[in-house]
Amino acid sequence: MSKIPTEILRHKTPGTEIKRVGTRYYIQRVKGVWDPAKKKPVKKIVEYIGRVTAEGIQPKQKRIVEASANIHSKEFGATWVAREFSADVRECLQKHFGNEAGWIYTAALLRCVHPCAMRYLEHRYAVSWLSEAMPGLDMRSETLSAKMKSLGMRRDAIGAFMKEFVPSKDWYAIFDATSILCKSEHIREAQRGYNPRGSHAPQINLMYALALKDKGLAPVFYKRYPGNIRDVGAFRNMANAMGLESALVLADKAFAKKAECERLAREGLSYILPLRRNSLEYSREALQKPGRTGFEGRFLHNGRMVWYSAPKPAEGAAHRCCLYLDESLHHAETTSRGTDKIGRETPASLLSAAHKQLEYGTFALKTNLMDCAPEDVYRTYKTRGEVEQLFDMYKSEEQFATTGMHSSETQEACLFINHLCLMIAYRIYERLKRNEHLREYAVQKTLEHLLYDIRATRFGSGQWQFEPVPKAARRALEALELTLPETPQ
Repeated sequence: MSKIPTEILRHKTPGTEIKRVGTRYYIQRVKGVWDPAKKKPVKKIVEYIGRVTAEGIQPKQKRIVEASANIHSKEFGATWVAREFSADVRECLQKHFGNEAGWIYTAALLRCVHPCAMRYLEHRYAVSWLSEAMPGLDMRSETLSAKMKSLGMRRDAIGAFMKEFVPSKDWYAIFDATSILCKSEHIREAQRGYNPRGSHAPQINLMYALALKDKGLAPVFYKRYPGNIRDVGAFRNMANAMGLESALVLADKAFAKKAECERLAREGLSYILPLRRNSLEYSREALQKPGRTGFEGRFLHNGRMVWYSAPKPAEGAAHRCCLYLDESLHHAETTSRGTDKIGRETPASLLSAAHKQLEYGTFALKTNLMDCAPEDVYRTYKTRGEVEQLFDMYKSEEQFATTGMHSSETQEACLFINHLCLMIAYRIYERLKRNEHLREYAVQKTLEHLLYDIRATRFGSGQWQFEPVPKAARRALEALELTLPETPQ
């Protein structure tokens, strides 16, 4: 412990302690408190007094607030960031919904920051800076119910709004579908169907169109279908609703059947679909050759080495198949699958394991994009993973879709507000992706936990000012390339 200079130590009085922090000295009041566990007195800090210099003690600075002062503290950072990424969304809502745009936009911002039931929005609005930026909105649950029903009846306005964000050229329209469980007996679209999770419960099918342009994704259009409609016709109907002649369909293995692919082609739709490993549609010749000599090339995707083989299709073929081998996945499957049987295998089972191991880490895609490079086919299909990530963000039964919704109109309104949430979330996601910060930050957690700690405070009738911004929140703003204004606004 460093020795404290005499000119500093002379300011010490009984019941106080001087400590050195860096090159400075600070004094604090202490007392002895009996510790039953240690059975002896221990030192307890009672109060920090101030900084000590050779000239004397500089008392700690205190902000004097009148006892009757009314202190307000409101969340600022998360909703401000969401507003920064969605100014054009607000303008477009104003264009298509007029006076109703305020509460729609506010509900979307609040649910983007913290997905919750509509009945909680009144409280979240009151404790958010949005109540200062857009004052006077009636967010009470009893009035929101009527507003939601009215909004859900305006599907034409909703469709016109979404078409504003459909790019005019140089883009892919990627279609994807997801199912949402719905237990309400009053929603006609809630029909018994089947989804990839094996559920036959009442559900609706939500079809989404995403714009892929300049390697960036953005949700631009959605439409719901009854749970018992899960076929190609829904994709064509969606394209017609958007006014598109063609689009690119990304779907699961269920759509890779020959009849479904032929129907997609007849409807004028392009597709990239995964094949099962036991499918006979793709060639395994590349796997039979030693090493990786049977593959035509390789590329890196998210830091993983991927080999590809894309045999030339027969003349007049309507589609082609591309085979990929992910080295990381191959190693993971080799060291995990069937290892419990090692040492107890028969010659026949050993031979079978050797044949199966050839297909470890492989992934086959079927597409009618005949001129698209195998690498581009792979990367385009892998964008479906990003779609699923953001679906999962808002898709839980309580947060995303239908809990508490008792009519088709209110459900439509809820889906539209969640569509606005997804639009904002995607923009934040793309900024983090562009700046290579996705490993450190997830969209919802960044908004809900880091940026939510940026708060605005006012004492009495004084000016609003920022509270000290936590270091984690400052770094999150830097990752998003945003700078807070000098004063809350």
